[in-house]
Amino acid sequence: MNTGIPKRSARMDMGFYALNKLASAGIVVLLLSLLDWVWPSSADQASEWLGLYMPQEHWVYGYALTASLAADAILSFLPSLHKGKQAAVYGAVGFLFFALFTGGNPEQLWLRAAAGALTLLLFLWGKRTFSSNSLATPFFALAVPLLCWVI
Repeated sequence: MNTGIPKRSARMDMGFYALNKLASAGIVVLLLSLLDWVWPSSADQASEWLGLYMPQEHWVYGYALTASLAADAILSFLPSLHKGKQAAVYGAVGFLFFALFTGGNPEQLWLRAAAGALTLLLFLWGKRTFSSNSLATPFFALAVPLLCWVI
């Protein structure tokens, strides 16, 4: 039966998957940039509270994107899960990933791990929100990070 909808190739599906991940990262970069802009200049930076001395782009594109890919890999091996269980897997992967790979003193370790879990939950939200036929997806994947970097 031909429904009139052309079938997409596996390469196209992988491209949309990558664009979705980049759009999710764009949302996180936008939120972190907004946090930096409204943060009082007299207070310590939020990254210092977490014991991080790296740019936010490294946090998002280096750590969070990698952890999000790991969470998707874990979910691909599990049977189909409900949204709550998927969120639990994403949160756990974010928590463990940021707790294990960033080091530091124990108080900051818990804060970083919690921030990592929240960051990965934003990636899960982006995975569900951004579709392959929406113009918002390439906008948040390409334009938003460039605007945040320029401003």
